[in-house]
Amino acid sequence: MSRTIIACFDDQARADSAIGDYAAWAARQIKAPLCLLHVLEQKTITHEDYSGQIGLGTRERMLEERTEEEGRVIRQAREQGRLMLEALKTRLTDERLTPQIQQRHGALAPTLREQCTSEDLLVLGRCGHQHSQNHHNQNDEDMSLGAHLEDLAQHLDIPMLIAPARFRVPARAMVAFDGSDRGLEQLSRLVKWGWLEGLEIHVVHVSEPASSQPAERGAELLAAAGLDAKPVTLEGDAGRKLPAYAREQEVDLVAMGAYGHSSLRRFLMGSTTHKLLEAMPSAILLMR
Repeated sequence: MSRTIIACFDDQARADSAIGDYAAWAARQIKAPLCLLHVLEQKTITHEDYSGQIGLGTRERMLEERTEEEGRVIRQAREQGRLMLEALKTRLTDERLTPQIQQRHGALAPTLREQCTSEDLLVLGRCGHQHSQNHHNQNDEDMSLGAHLEDLAQHLDIPMLIAPARFRVPARAMVAFDGSDRGLEQLSRLVKWGWLEGLEIHVVHVSEPASSQPAERGAELLAAAGLDAKPVTLEGDAGRKLPAYAREQEVDLVAMGAYGHSSLRRFLMGSTTHKLLEAMPSAILLMR
């Protein structure tokens, strides 16, 4: 089955968004086609309720006007989205990549379930509306999550690349590895898909007490595939140790499974997913 890189944008997205840059990097990295997808969710226009004060004919006219206004808002948002996608396509196109553009109208999660397969990669932004409004401030480090990101990360069975506000070409990757059989399967997929080719890779295992065997096992698997991988063992809580190590080593890309075992599993699941995504300074590749 062929895989596609799908960069997802909502109506707050900009043509200079880092989502597009990370999606283009991913498409070139694994030599896959790129789709720029704009999802327009249902617009809701609030109106004063005068239903108890007006006659039937007036209510019908007001309903018609409301329907026309909602249609106008949707058409305007769709056109703005189309222009954004066209500008982004122009910026990202080169001799190696010609993105396709698509627009969909509907609820985000069902639309993505219909659009994506388990072989695709979904690229999303981690920052919410507040950051998009303050994007001009280069000192602004708003790490707030988009309204739907945490829910999508937990409930869509699709690999995801979660982009930070600013693009940085990945050169150093951290693979968070829990030592489980599931984790080994995910490492094998990273190798098979080519995500880590050309990168300096740190295979990091966190446990209490510390055990070096899992990290060494993971690094050996990657090294056998010709990748530059070194094992790293940390002792303590994964929720604190992993982000701290990523910052200390100036990691550009963090690869980790959304399912696993032990303290890493507890860190990734439930409400702590939110903490993970906010704590990591770099792009995050969530494997399934």
